[in-house]
Amino acid sequence: MTLRFAAALAAALLSSAAANAQTMDFACPDPGTTFTYDSGTKVMAKGRDGMDCTMEIVGGKPYKLRALLFDNPSPDGSDTTAYINALKPERLWPLAVGKKIEADFSSGGKNWHYTLNVVRAEKRTGPGDAMIDTFLIEMQEQGPAGQRSVSRWWISPADKFAIRYDFSDGSRANRAVVTSVTR
Repeated sequence: MTLRFAAALAAALLSSAAANAQTMDFACPDPGTTFTYDSGTKVMAKGRDGMDCTMEIVGGKPYKLRALLFDNPSPDGSDTTAYINALKPERLWPLAVGKKIEADFSSGGKNWHYTLNVVRAEKRTGPGDAMIDTFLIEMQEQGPAGQRSVSRWWISPADKFAIRYDFSDGSRANRAVVTSVTR
């Protein structure tokens, strides 16, 4: 009887731990935390302003990171306010496996459709080759002339940051991998 009770208790504890691992509340990295990418670029967390994490490229300019997903200004320096306002990525938060949002964005007379989905929680190689918990967010983009692309972010609850980003549109691909985190 005691063995059966212990097994039931262990099962209940494990299932509640698994359920907790399937969600993440929004948070920005702690101020002063520096992320180094495989390209050598370093970014430092400065604070939080609502659903924006205030960040700074070390030796460069400040920017805001909306919902841990979209930079403003973008890496090419352009203002992405209209795009971010159309997508409203903050609607994904708190992250929960299976959560999905859709949005449309128009620019230059062309309409684009976006689907963002919290695909799964998974272990992923992170900074220092450690296996860490992440949430995989995937964005499908569809353009007016059949254009398609996919972007993926692996958000680390421990780092409160995307430790990896991948993009592909069939003709080109891009990725950014965080190789170290200093606090």
